Order: sequence, then C-alpha cells, then structure tokens
Amino acid sequence: MTPDCKTEIAEILRNTDPSLDRQLLDKADHCRRQHLGSAVYPRGLIEFSNSCPRNCFYCGLRRGNSLIRRYHLEREQIIELALQAYNDGYHSICLQSGELSSGREMDFMVDLVSTIKRCSSKKSGPGLGITLSLGELTYKQYRRLWDAGAHRYLLRIETSNPLLFQRIHPPEQNYNRRLECLEALREIGYQVGTGVMIGLPGQSYEDLAGDLEFFLAKDIDMLGMGPYIPHPDTPLAQEKPESIPDAFSTSIRMLALARILMPDINMVASTALQSIHPDGLRLGLKAGANIVMPVLTPEEKRKDYMLYAYKKYRDFEHLKQDIQEAGYELTLWQWGDSPHYFKRRELSTPDCSPAGNNICSLRQRT
Repeated sequence: MTPDCKTEIAEILRNTDPSLDRQLLDKADHCRRQHLGSAVYPRGLIEFSNSCPRNCFYCGLRRGNSLIRRYHLEREQIIELALQAYNDGYHSICLQSGELSSGREMDFMVDLVSTIKRCSSKKSGPGLGITLSLGELTYKQYRRLWDAGAHRYLLRIETSNPLLFQRIHPPEQNYNRRLECLEALREIGYQVGTGVMIGLPGQSYEDLAGDLEFFLAKDIDMLGMGPYIPHPDTPLAQEKPESIPDAFSTSIRMLALARILMPDINMVASTALQSIHPDGLRLGLKAGANIVMPVLTPEEKRKDYMLYAYKKYRDFEHLKQDIQEAGYELTLWQWGDSPHYFKRRELSTPDCSPAGNNICSLRQRT
C-alpha cells in the first residue's frame, strides 16, 4: 500500500458524507458475493475460562480486576457443548479463554482438543473444525495444539501502531512478541486470524489505515475487528477517545474497506458490533462479514466473561432470522474455511491487492 493510498483511506474514514457509506457497503457487498457468495458460517463460541495472567488496560478479564468471579468449565462440560454444537450443525467451534499460563493448562487444552476432534470424527465427515483463541504462547505450544487437531487461531494485534500498543498494555507485554506469535502460527500451518479495536483512546484514522496495511502485509486469513467498548473496571475506561468519535460507523467502514482489499478472507461480524447498535449484524454483513460467533457458553457464566461492558447475546433462531432478513444464508454442516488460506498455501507470491478492488480509486467516484 502506497503512502498516498494510506492517506486516502484515512480521508475516507474521516469523511462524514453518508453517501460514502452507501458506496462502500455496495462495493463491499458486491465483492463479498463475487468471491464468497451469500453464505454466513457460524463458529460456536465456548468461553471456557475467564482467568488470565495478563493485565491489559482495556480488558475486563485482566488479572487486576478483582470484581469478577473467575471460573473454568469442566472438561466434560466443554466436550458436551462442542458435540452438541456439532449435532446442531455448527461444524466449527471456537474455544476461547484468557491466556494460558501453565503447563498443566496446556496439557488440559491438548487433551481437550484431541478428544473433541476424535469424538466428533466418529460421526460422518471430518469432525469439528476447531479455532483457538488462547493468547500468546510458545512455538512448541502452538505446535502441540496443531498436532492435537486445531487448525485456526485468532490472535488480535489490537492495534498495529507499536506506540499505541504499549499505551494500552502494561510494560511486560511486547508488540514484537505479538508479531512473533503471528509468524509462528503461520509457519506451523494455521489459518491465521487477527484484528484490531476501533475507537481506542489515542487512536487516529491514520492508525486505522495502517491497520489495513498491516493485514495486507501479514497476508492474514481471518479478520475479527470491531468497536472498542470500555469496561468500567479497567484503567482505559477513564480515558476518552480523542479523534474517532463514532466507533460504530468507523468499524463498518473498516470492515467494508477490508473486504474490498481482501476479498477472499473470512471476516467476523463481531459481538461488539451487535452489542452497541441494533442494526450492527445487518450492517456488518453488508460490509462484507461472512462469519458469526453465536455464544455457547452456559448462561450462568456469560456475565462473568465480560471483555467489555454491555455485551449482548442473540439466540440461534433470532440470529438465523436476522441473517436471512439481511439477504444472506446461515450455512450449517460446513467448516467454512478461509479461501484465502488455500490460495496463499498454493502461491509462492500471493496477490494481496486483487485487480479491480483497489480502494484508492474511490475518491474519483465520490
């Protein structure tokens, strides 16, 4: 991405003309349907533990938050939730927790992943597709989980600006370490997902343009990003956004731009997007998202897994109805892997800027 293109993207994000939103959404939707069709794939989300050794300034699960009740689901309960998801047609799940912090917890996860894989594979087909989101681990640990049967991993960068990254994390967390983890996941063979928060205190539109450049440069397979929603029991909640007053609208534009620039990756319509706007799901799908993550965490534990405040949940039937009314199809019984993953594995020099999807020609038509 050229400097001029980054500048133009920042101007697009800053622009307050509502007609630009329609143009972006129309172009993103066309791009999505051309490359991915109308399918929307569910990832059954099991938030199996809210314990975390990290102390991120934005996260409600941070170890310094003494106001939440910590929990860890039992092995048998997690397996039961996963197999029930499989029987219901969710052929992909995401196991998410705070960052793993011990060898014992790693052994637990390896056993859990291999057991879910083995039990679901007894039925017809390849069994459950398994995505993990467990934080920064070592190369060896990522490899053990891969060998156990996981094949996707989500590790959000949160911001690609190293200075802003350090501003929202304590000193012991390192930007370069996060990059090393993403590279390790790619080298092992995972479908690699990352993403950012939009509307952080201290974040600029130029930062967000840089995030899109980062996604392209890292040649990612999956993208999960959405608005920053403060959690009242975190240090960052005391700071006010300085230059991005409308995190929701900016998130929709970021999704649309990402879809135009990266037409064959998987993109999530985040729960955060749906939590702060009644039309968040429809607009997220229109902007190019093709993944939803219905929460399968037991209801009595959901209020304790609050990364941010005011998190909302949709039950399956309402989710399906909303997707259909938006003009898309909730597609069950399939893994819904990222097409980009297979293309980049085949090509020695992936084309990260497909012809006909150059966002830098938009200004001439707006």
